[in-house]
Amino acid sequence: MPAPSVQPVLSGSEWAAVSVALKDAQRCGCATEAANTRPGALRRAVRFVFGSRRPTPLADPRLEAIRRFVCASSRRRGPVDGLAAPLAEHGFSAAQIDALHLLSR
Repeated sequence: MPAPSVQPVLSGSEWAAVSVALKDAQRCGCATEAANTRPGALRRAVRFVFGSRRPTPLADPRLEAIRRFVCASSRRRGPVDGLAAPLAEHGFSAAQIDALHLLSR
């Protein structure tokens, strides 16, 4: 008897976090790795002139983990193993993490 297929399911708020992440990536505003670093003088000057700013992290840590993962996956188009661990810690299954990665491409 074949094993039942596992369907990765996301809640409405999780889908909203995916949407926010994809918009952040499109605007080149994802600041996942450098979120805690201070921008250099040139970057601050460009942001001052053009009004660019980093995206605001989501208040829910579970949704922020989704945003960071999807945004980084979208920008890199490659594996983001370091950001998959927080998703697993928040209770996401391997199928859900794989689905989020595929959505990001």
